[in-house]
Amino acid sequence: MTTAPITPRGLTIRQPWAFAIAEGFKTTENRSRRTNYRGHLLIHAGRALDDAVDIVRYSRDAAIRLDGLGGRSNYWDARAYLPSRIVPPPPTSLALSAVIATAQLDGCHEAADGCCAPWGFPDSWHWELTDVQPLQAAVPRNGALGLWKPDRELLAAVANAT
Repeated sequence: MTTAPITPRGLTIRQPWAFAIAEGFKTTENRSRRTNYRGHLLIHAGRALDDAVDIVRYSRDAAIRLDGLGGRSNYWDARAYLPSRIVPPPPTSLALSAVIATAQLDGCHEAADGCCAPWGFPDSWHWELTDVQPLQAAVPRNGALGLWKPDRELLAAVANAT
């Protein structure tokens, strides 16, 4: 008996958290609910920017990388970007409203005292991300709440951007 492959899921995450995941710094996603889903994820950067986040509080290396990419002023809306042969494309990990990476969701556990530091928050569920792969180009798409099912066109576009 064979089972059908599980369709990957998308997960929308606000910037700069999505940046920190795509760049390999953040391997724990904090959520208010647990999930039983395990498998392939599309990391989608939402259109909203979480201005209250001071990324250096969590990782000096992540803050240095963010500054190296031009800092918070270089976030860009992938839905409005028109590629140019003259201007180099903006950094994929700083996109808004786009899939910017893939990952595996390998586990989920309730926060315990000091676990998953510095990225894990107390009083939340920690979704464990592994094998994070940033995309070569951001794939524009509107986000959704919770885990969402990407359509075939999006999956094909992500496959072409790896």
